Amino acid sequence: MYMTRAVALRVHLVASSLALVVVLAFQVVTITVELGGNHAAIAAAKRGIALGLFVLLPALAAAGASGRTLAGRSRAPFVVRKTRRMIAVASVGVLVLVPCAVVLDRLAAAGDLGGRFRVIQYVEVAAGLLNLTLLGLNFRDGRAVTRRGRKWS
Repeated sequence: MYMTRAVALRVHLVASSLALVVVLAFQVVTITVELGGNHAAIAAAKRGIALGLFVLLPALAAAGASGRTLAGRSRAPFVVRKTRRMIAVASVGVLVLVPCAVVLDRLAAAGDLGGRFRVIQYVEVAAGLLNLTLLGLNFRDGRAVTRRGRKWS
């Protein structure tokens, strides 16, 4: 599918902003319920995060696709950095965060909030913070390019 540059830029801004906000919300909810929530609140949070993947994954896909469109064949250093970060974000998401979200949702729904739940929860929080950092760096670099009026390619 062909997108004009203006459409790709808007899609990229909306999708990347949405992805960043959703990942941040996942982290805030997780940490908040872990610090002060009961079993029901934790289970509800884990269910919400599992369902939130249906918002996050398309947002990340749209951000990646529109970013590729904007970058074209550019080998500019900031394009290479953003691309490498997105590969890391996607890898951590698919290999760590999605499986953690599904398993934690199931464990919480079953009331199993013991040691296994805690270990997986710590892995999820660490991986989520890594992805939040990488997405934030990409957002920062994208804003810097836009402010300077540089072209992506």
